[in-house]
Amino acid sequence: MKIAVLFPGIGYHCDKPLLYYSGKLAAHYQYEIVKVPYTNLSRAIPEAFADAYAQTETCLEDIDWSQYEDILFISKSIGTAVAAAYAQKHDIICRNVYYTPLPQTFDLAPQSGIAFHGTRDPWAATDVIETQCAERRMPLYITEHADHSLELPAGDASSPAKSKIQPNLCILETAMALTEQYIADGICYRALCADEICLELFHGFVRHQNVVKCWRKEDEKWVIRDDPFIDDWTADDYQILVKCLKNTVQTGGLVYAAFKGYGVLDSQPFGGTLKAFVSVEPGLFGGEQGYLDLSSIHVSEDLRGKGIGQVLFHAARDWAKKKGGRKLYISAHSAVETQAFYKAMGCVEAQVYDPHHVEQEPYDCQLECAL
Repeated sequence: MKIAVLFPGIGYHCDKPLLYYSGKLAAHYQYEIVKVPYTNLSRAIPEAFADAYAQTETCLEDIDWSQYEDILFISKSIGTAVAAAYAQKHDIICRNVYYTPLPQTFDLAPQSGIAFHGTRDPWAATDVIETQCAERRMPLYITEHADHSLELPAGDASSPAKSKIQPNLCILETAMALTEQYIADGICYRALCADEICLELFHGFVRHQNVVKCWRKEDEKWVIRDDPFIDDWTADDYQILVKCLKNTVQTGGLVYAAFKGYGVLDSQPFGGTLKAFVSVEPGLFGGEQGYLDLSSIHVSEDLRGKGIGQVLFHAARDWAKKKGGRKLYISAHSAVETQAFYKAMGCVEAQVYDPHHVEQEPYDCQLECAL
């Protein structure tokens, strides 16, 4: 059996967008839904927390948690602190979606989960939330310019995505897509630190790719040719991969990864097995092209086709743009399936080929993607 409990915020009830739609998602995936109603909460955090917690105890007192093999807490604002405190007191092991958590939430030993935060949240400073999530290796999804409701303030034309859709709907759509992956498949995303990149990190990763057809450039034209082979990594390849990814992070680049399920860090559960990753190197090259090198992107064979690669690619694009790049450069595997992915992401043939990449992988397709 599965149960999802919704913990609202002060004035942010369960019929407001983040909780309404995440509750709908949980119901779609066969979770029993329980909504905790708060009434007459103070605007002051200490008093509001005490009152909300007392109301939560009353609301949930008849639930037998032992009958559920999957417990999901979805919380907002003060509700994130209440959810963390309730799980701690009742020894409940659960997964969590923390919408706009408060700094006080992290004083209550929150369990594994994903967190969402806006950089204009007046209740929580971004650097504090970033630090707290990093210490717990909790995936944190930040929306620039968003407030405590994860919306853009009235009159703010800033948008996290280039879309004709109203900006706040774009934010909600992105949050729900990430929430759905977490609810349905236990997938969450975060940047890696250099000290955690090791061979053991890849124990659940399956590189295997059965290649049948590849793109080849012949007489200045691209054609598809039969070239069957199995692409996989040896133990030596993994050793090289670990060394390269560590170097990427240590030199100021990005390694952003997708995890599935539970792991344990300092006796506390957190999102566990690495199943995909993308890396972007820090240095600009290519002259006026303003390239940043997307040096790798891979999804474990068992989780391909679930949109994980798209999330990673967009994260790489966002990071590269913030670092001043004009385009991503990708020396990409020539397999037909791989090239179809890059085309769907908006990649085209690179205007300027990088000699180093061409020399290293002469059969790769040299691509670029405008930022």
